[in-house]
Amino acid sequence: MKISDVHGVIFDVDDTLLHNFSPEFPHGLHEYTRLRVAHEVGKRYSIPELQSFTIEQCVQSFQNSPVHSVHGAIWQMLIMAGQVKGSIDYAHPLLQEMVALKEELHEDTLRTQGREVPGATRFVEALAVKHGMADRMAVASTANRRDILLFFDMYNFHRFFPPERIVSREQFTHAKPHPEPFELAFKTLGLPSKKGVIAFEDDPRGVQSAKGAGLFTCAITTRITRAEFEAMAEPPDLIADNYAEFARLLGIDH
Repeated sequence: MKISDVHGVIFDVDDTLLHNFSPEFPHGLHEYTRLRVAHEVGKRYSIPELQSFTIEQCVQSFQNSPVHSVHGAIWQMLIMAGQVKGSIDYAHPLLQEMVALKEELHEDTLRTQGREVPGATRFVEALAVKHGMADRMAVASTANRRDILLFFDMYNFHRFFPPERIVSREQFTHAKPHPEPFELAFKTLGLPSKKGVIAFEDDPRGVQSAKGAGLFTCAITTRITRAEFEAMAEPPDLIADNYAEFARLLGIDH
């Protein structure tokens, strides 16, 4: 695929545009916020397994979640703490309380520690300005809308992604790896066909979602190694370590 064949572009956000890692939070911003949630809720309800939760367990809970969402990660934490069993019960009061607390606490984490993936702004700007994609770019993210809009405010991404082309977790029923997030994002582009529409992702579940939606899929190795992507049953169409490499592979002038 070369840029001359591209008709539309859909981006994930976390670890695709938003870099969730910093020297202060090497395991990830979301993981540290969820750790705070585990300890706080553990204290509230005298649940020692949550009080003693570790950052490594927070990482594991997200990696082992069958769905790419905060609900999935926290449900997995509750399973690990021996509080629940089975598939996600979205109405479970403890899950709802922990998700709400995570969203409350994460705003400050994002404001102080959120950074763009290196080169993301320049890459997106090149697509919009130099290659005429300004009205053909969308977002498909399992993050909540408030966090997406906050990050976009910080890095002026609103000039590339107007609200009507931002699909967040509030808008779909099935999280990634289900194709619904990318299907909804594609509809916002108003294109007659998925031919030439490419998706950028950082997670195997996101790759599954994009490929399930019939999109040409590009994976960036901000979190997952090239070898892990290549080992997928349906690997991404392109894998790159950074946006400069994507620009070279796709023939993008940036």
